[in-house]
Amino acid sequence: MVAIVIVSHSARLAQGAAELARGMAGPDVPLAAVGGLDLPDQPLGTDAALIQKAIESVYQPDGVVVLMDLGSAILSTEMALEALPPEQRERIALCEAPLVEGALAAAVQSRLGASLAQVLAEARGALAPKAAQLGLVPPDQSAVTAAVPAGPALTLELAVRNRLGLHARPAARLVQTAGQFAGADVHLRNVTAGRGPVSAKSINAVATLGVRQGQIVEITAAGLEAEAALAALQRLADDNFGDVDEPAPPAERVVARPTVTSGEAGSLLGLPVSPGIALGPARLFQPAVLAIPTHRIDNPQAEWDRLLAALERTRAQIQAARTAVAQRTDRYAAAIFDAHLLFLDDEALRGPARAAIFDERLNAAAAWQRAVDSVSAAYQALDDDYLRVRAADVADVGRQALLNLSNGHSPAPLTQAGIVVAGDLSPADMAALDPSLVMGVCTAYGGPTSHAAILARTLGVPAVAGLGPGLLAVAEGTVLLMDGATGQVWPEPAAALAADYVRRAEAERSTKAAALAASAAPAVTRDGRRIEIAANIGSVADAQAALAAGAEGVGLFRTEFVFLDRRAAPDEEEQYAIYRAAAAGLEGRPVIIRTLDAGGDKPLPYLDLGPEANPFLGWRAVRVCLDRPEFFKVQLRAIVRAAAEFPVRVMFPMVATLGEWRQARDLLAEARAETAARGLPVPASLETGIMIEIPAAALRAKQFAAEVDFFSIGTNDLTQYVMAAERGNPRVAALADSFHPAVLDLIGRVAQAAHGLGKWAGVCGEFAGDPLAVPLLVGLGIDELSMSAPAIPRAKAIVRDLEAGRLGDLVERALAAETAADVRALARQAVRSNP
Repeated sequence: MVAIVIVSHSARLAQGAAELARGMAGPDVPLAAVGGLDLPDQPLGTDAALIQKAIESVYQPDGVVVLMDLGSAILSTEMALEALPPEQRERIALCEAPLVEGALAAAVQSRLGASLAQVLAEARGALAPKAAQLGLVPPDQSAVTAAVPAGPALTLELAVRNRLGLHARPAARLVQTAGQFAGADVHLRNVTAGRGPVSAKSINAVATLGVRQGQIVEITAAGLEAEAALAALQRLADDNFGDVDEPAPPAERVVARPTVTSGEAGSLLGLPVSPGIALGPARLFQPAVLAIPTHRIDNPQAEWDRLLAALERTRAQIQAARTAVAQRTDRYAAAIFDAHLLFLDDEALRGPARAAIFDERLNAAAAWQRAVDSVSAAYQALDDDYLRVRAADVADVGRQALLNLSNGHSPAPLTQAGIVVAGDLSPADMAALDPSLVMGVCTAYGGPTSHAAILARTLGVPAVAGLGPGLLAVAEGTVLLMDGATGQVWPEPAAALAADYVRRAEAERSTKAAALAASAAPAVTRDGRRIEIAANIGSVADAQAALAAGAEGVGLFRTEFVFLDRRAAPDEEEQYAIYRAAAAGLEGRPVIIRTLDAGGDKPLPYLDLGPEANPFLGWRAVRVCLDRPEFFKVQLRAIVRAAAEFPVRVMFPMVATLGEWRQARDLLAEARAETAARGLPVPASLETGIMIEIPAAALRAKQFAAEVDFFSIGTNDLTQYVMAAERGNPRVAALADSFHPAVLDLIGRVAQAAHGLGKWAGVCGEFAGDPLAVPLLVGLGIDELSMSAPAIPRAKAIVRDLEAGRLGDLVERALAAETAADVRALARQAVRSNP
């Protein structure tokens, strides 16, 4: 790659031009800026020695283009060249192009891999577009030849449905997805707010768009992988950007509290973060004191390498924290750390830090801190309270990297049992808390939407934030009483008050135990009809969370998560280990493993699927697998082996015809025979079904029912195919509503066809967990509902309040309704009529 050197009488001017060039071309272009004299009282001028060092710092065998402003800048540069070896001088070109425009044009062309001559020509023609725009030359003379990404530019508009918008975790998933496509230039724009476009491959750029729930975003992609990138982002949006939306916080309610007496004058009131009552000694957490030196350095490359090494150590620490949280909770909570990992690679942090190190000769710690402060300030400037809190996440990661840069370490937040008292805690600090020691967490600052707060709730640790600086006056060992539900904290509480709260804590534990017992019990209607409530999962950790929520099994194991985000397909042993671990964790409950649903909107680079004009109607799911039988049988053999030990069922996605079903069934039989031939155990029988997602399969359900063991209706895809309306398209999203009578009609037909031949039918789309949908689905004859784990307790409670024999009228009226809104209104009445 050709290097660029910018020489000016003013160091600030050179640095500004370099900043613009990097912004246009990206950080990969070797670029140095030099200006002024190395004297405190002479900021303007040029120095041949400094110019020589700048050229040497970025020299490339492909060549170097040097742009200068005027006068002594040219003379000093010529003197600098004379001091360089002859073999290097031959590859250095001095360019007369205008400094700013030339630097931008040269940097962009260099980034595209152009030769020295091409970069030089591009710089020299940099004024042509400006001249044409001002009407000084004919338009054809202003044409600038530049390599552009192959393929047409494609655009996708999406409505963001997440309750908190594109906060850190969904933003991180968006960036991760866009980053998988090196052959696509992807940009994001907040259409509603008029912000952007920004690169969709920068976590901070995406997050600082401030995208809120209900806003429209526009994603534009160009390049060979543009279509695949948009399809993957569409699928991500369809999956709610990976968010499992928690219900909105309830309206503030009056909480019964003990009467406050004069002895409680010293109580503190903060923000409720995580419910729970704790009584114990205060354990003060003091973060490591971090002094950030600021000085000039002689070897920018060595300093940059030091920073990169510190970032890698930080990455290992964050990954360890992520693993620890995933083991204690679930992968959704652990995904908080995905955004932190992305911060480490984000050019909004790395780019300015690198520029400060190479252009200003600033030490790594000061350069990194400046970049962190800048990004944190960008978050704090937003008008969204939730996104403003993300500034703390950037600062936490920045601080962790600085500690590693100085070979320091953060002290353990807790070494003795008690209540942690701190100014604030980072997610890493929260993850490091020993569950056998932590009784609660109180912080002077922070709030309920911080990632540390989210982790506290997920981990079940009582927590209160925003208690103010007075909290920090509490001495080590002081007895604290805290109520995480109300935000109250009492230092040295009166004995009567403490005793009253201890009684309340016992009552609270009893209530939770009763709720847990109820969620574990079966879901049976008042008139005795059993409805199986299962979970949708994508990993072993999800299976554990589902079991804890009361799942009676797994109705959908999305195996595509096993195949995504990797360079090569998982082999049979790896898949077998994953499927076996998930099944073992369910303690004898059934698990339905859906075979790979990839292709089109879920590209896998190692399958070389190629772009499609309409991936939702294209080569995907079972169609891909049937065309790659040997690839498919690797997964089928792994499933067969797991089914030999546990109650595993298998399900084929996107089946449209009986021919497809029979091909898939025959390949499964081959996989079973191949497994047995290797002397490995195989199941005596293996229940096998299909997903009903395509209207053709729903309409021919009676014919399928004669051959399959069960149906599972995927309402997400079925709805958009029935209504010819893609959910991610805001112009038609209202049509893609599973409550529409046409969709309900097909669901009822499938259940009827299954029961007619002694088979069962389930629903595994988002619709299954919708509280308003549960009475309708039970009334339509559905036998199993599979949903995200958090929705399970409520769904079970709704089923227990239903009288299945009296739902016929509701179903009849729903099928006769005209709109989805009409059906929703009927469903609300049904829920209200069942107390």
